[in-house]
Amino acid sequence: MYSKKMWGLLGAIILTGCHFQTTEPSQDVISPVATPKVNNQKALSQVDETAVKIKALDFSKPVNFQQAADYVLQHSDKLLAAQTGWQASQLQADSLDLHQPMVMIGGMVGRYNVETDINTAGLTERLDSYKKLLSNPQMLGKLQQIAPNMIGNIAELQKLSSLGIMPEIPSNIHLQKQDNFSNAHLMALLPLYTGGRINAIQEFAQGRADANATEVVTTKEELLKTLIKRYFQVQLAERVVKVREVALKSVKGHSHSAKRMQQLGMISKVQRLQAVAALSDAEFQLDKAKDNLRLAQRALNSLLQGKNINTATTLFVKKHKLAPLSTFQTKAQAHYPIFAQIKAKRKQAKAMEQLSDAAWKPSVAAFGSYQLDKDHNWVVGINARWTLHSSVDRSKIQQAAQMTLRQVDAIYRQVEKDINLLVEKNWLAVDDTRQRYQSLAKEETLAQQVLKLHRAGFKEGINTVIELNDAQAKLVKIQTERANVAYEYVIALAELLESTGNLHTFVDYIPTSLKH
Repeated sequence: MYSKKMWGLLGAIILTGCHFQTTEPSQDVISPVATPKVNNQKALSQVDETAVKIKALDFSKPVNFQQAADYVLQHSDKLLAAQTGWQASQLQADSLDLHQPMVMIGGMVGRYNVETDINTAGLTERLDSYKKLLSNPQMLGKLQQIAPNMIGNIAELQKLSSLGIMPEIPSNIHLQKQDNFSNAHLMALLPLYTGGRINAIQEFAQGRADANATEVVTTKEELLKTLIKRYFQVQLAERVVKVREVALKSVKGHSHSAKRMQQLGMISKVQRLQAVAALSDAEFQLDKAKDNLRLAQRALNSLLQGKNINTATTLFVKKHKLAPLSTFQTKAQAHYPIFAQIKAKRKQAKAMEQLSDAAWKPSVAAFGSYQLDKDHNWVVGINARWTLHSSVDRSKIQQAAQMTLRQVDAIYRQVEKDINLLVEKNWLAVDDTRQRYQSLAKEETLAQQVLKLHRAGFKEGINTVIELNDAQAKLVKIQTERANVAYEYVIALAELLESTGNLHTFVDYIPTSLKH
């Protein structure tokens, strides 16, 4: 019986609350950037799927860049920390459905002891006065007229008192009560009007989750950029080692030829010593290049958690120019993580402004309580509260929230200007390195021809060992510089894509022939 009453009571409260819940959370958009909407539930599931798809690399085979990138993103504790942090904050934001009623059940069980002392002095005095009053014949006569039946009782009491049979009232009475108790009750509370407090709290929590989501993106880009640097640093070091090995082989040939020509009296001992010095320098340069290669391999091994990793994707330089600058600037405006982070901060600042405004407004809530005992007592009502004066200066809190909002907007405008300049700088760096690489290709061809002529001239006695070694050194310098420019191109391309928020598309710029 009582359960039907209580559920009817709760139903009335919930329906009343739903009638008042017409305000939707505000949607703040920073113009003119259109930030793509993220499906948080889908993204959360993707985080879990990524954890399942982890696979170990086969280091017995050369590892291409795509494999290395997948491995790094799936094995990074730093990225895992960012993902779980965002996941936790998103779940916290989703948990704040504060428009829903709060229903609670409570109860107590225990034992109590109550003791007290009662002073009877006042009671004794009143009884004595009544005794004297009843001893008065006139009073007895009046009482006999009013209540004749009581006269016999009064006479009997007087007789007992004269005989000393009537007990005396003690001057103090001690009372004590001990017993067990238990009770249970059902309570419900539903906000009807909060002045925007609930929406503000939910928006602030969602803004915090969105800010943590940008941390996931930036962490991924940091990992990819580190991988690009270390992976292609190994490629650069390997190319330099090959150049130095070829150079050493050539210088050894020059030294051997100089030795025979000295024996034949065709060159002087000085030229022979010059050839020996060139050979010693070539050996030193090769050892130095091998040291750099070992250091680069250790850095890559540490990142990929392996040993003696062979890289399959070589350095590359695109033959043609990239897409127009405006294309990359547009991508930056849409995908650069800082913009998403600023939007999240603005959402939090806007929520704080709404919360400061709500401090001036009343709050109204419906409540109900039902005692789950044999009496079935219940209460239902409306509670309203309006702060008229507070120890906190609410107007200054409002001003502070507005200043924070203006600060975020100013930061956004400045970043919008800076990002266009950054993209332009990186775009020009990519094109400059591309042109420099192509120019060095022509210089390398020319240097090879010059070296060939000097070798022929040296055999004919026209050119000296110094001239021959200088030509060889010139070729090595150009080849080494060209390898460095190729590395600079890759890094410049990575920085360009990073400044547009599209570093994850780096693999798309690798020539198809180098991807496998």
